[in-house]
Amino acid sequence: MDEKNNKYSVSEEIRKEIENLLYTRFELSKKLVLDYGNDTFFGLRGLLVPRELTYLAYMLEQQYGVQFTMEEYDDPRFYSLSGLSEIVAEMLTENSHEEVNL
Repeated sequence: MDEKNNKYSVSEEIRKEIENLLYTRFELSKKLVLDYGNDTFFGLRGLLVPRELTYLAYMLEQQYGVQFTMEEYDDPRFYSLSGLSEIVAEMLTENSHEEVNL
C-alpha cells in the first residue's frame, strides 16, 4: 500500500475513533455527528463547546501520543471531524518518519 492510501486508511481509523469518543464521552447522537460532523464542531450547528473540543484534543493526544501545537489549532481542518482525523494521521505519519530517521 502506498503512503497516500496508508495515510487515508489511518485517517479513516482515527475518524471512527473520534466518532466513538463523540458518541460515548460527549453523548452526541450518531445522527447529529453524521449530519454535522464534517461541517464544524462550532457555530449554529456546532457539536461541541470550546471546552469540550479542548478535552477531545487532550484525549487524542493521550491516545495517539501526539501533541497539538498552535499550528494545528490554527488549521481550519482542526474544527471538523474529517479534518481533525487528517491532522492526527499526518502527525502520526510525521512521527513515524522521524523515528525511522533516528
